[in-house]
Amino acid sequence: MTKLVIRSEDSLTLQSLVDPLQQALEAFVSGAESCEQEWTRIRQLAEPYRAYCKKEQWEREETALASLLTVCPIDQKFLPLFIQQLPIPEMLPLPLLELVTGFFVKEVKASSFAESSDFSPLAMIWLREAGVQPLGAYSGQLQKVVHGKGLAVLKVGEAEQELHQHIPRFYEQKDHQAEHIDEGMLLLQINLDDTSPEWLAYVMEQCLRAGANDVHFLPVTMKKSRPGTLLQVMCYQSQAEALKTILFTETTTFGIRSFPVDCHRLARRFIQVQTEWGEVVVKLGYHRLKRVQVAPEYAVCAKLADEAGVPLKRVYQQAVQLGTQESNVKLL
Repeated sequence: MTKLVIRSEDSLTLQSLVDPLQQALEAFVSGAESCEQEWTRIRQLAEPYRAYCKKEQWEREETALASLLTVCPIDQKFLPLFIQQLPIPEMLPLPLLELVTGFFVKEVKASSFAESSDFSPLAMIWLREAGVQPLGAYSGQLQKVVHGKGLAVLKVGEAEQELHQHIPRFYEQKDHQAEHIDEGMLLLQINLDDTSPEWLAYVMEQCLRAGANDVHFLPVTMKKSRPGTLLQVMCYQSQAEALKTILFTETTTFGIRSFPVDCHRLARRFIQVQTEWGEVVVKLGYHRLKRVQVAPEYAVCAKLADEAGVPLKRVYQQAVQLGTQESNVKLL
């Protein structure tokens, strides 16, 4: 897998980034019309910080933003983008510091920055909106270096062994386009021996509606050999308190156990296939860039089977076959 790494020796600006990024991508993406909405949205996000930027600098950055969105649209799928340590002027005003949260930064004496390289709120917001990831270090084959004013864009190809070993870890990562291990999960558990099964069905619905990732019922043996039910809820840590409230108010439990858990998620893609009974959405799963799962959407298959009066498995099996034929074996 190849990635682009932005390495800046000066305060990052969009003006300095446009040409190197275009050359590194090796293709000019014509999308001026489709970029208008994103250009307006990013400008609106940056507007609260406009007072901290010189008028001439701001106008140049707005012009550069329009060019950059044409070269590299927000939803570009060409190459993943990363950025190494960001130089920022020392004593940067506190409201501007929030723009660099999540990135690796280093303070540099303001006098060392050229006047044309003042801190750019528009550049910082573009980094976040474009999904550019912070990168401490990189390794692999350095394929290309494109220089700009005070920065370079590096095209780096991972070594084969790294490609098969490295799976990134994130906290509460809800975007499943790329394979990753999500560390921001909790497993909540309660034991129940005096709760109606009808209540439990309702609890499951409430938990899923509140954002739980999974809800399970497991038979267990409790004190005095009484049969009971182990209720498990997996959720993001940010949703734990809301789900605990549901468990305490909707069941008879007096306590909730919780454990931090990791969730290894495959990269996911969706395609549509045309069966003889109708169109079906098929979910594809990729492990280490190789397709390992082909799963038609059950509800769609069931609806088509019911309408056509044919067995569900016929619709499902044909959708799997078509999904296998029409999808890439490797995630490019």
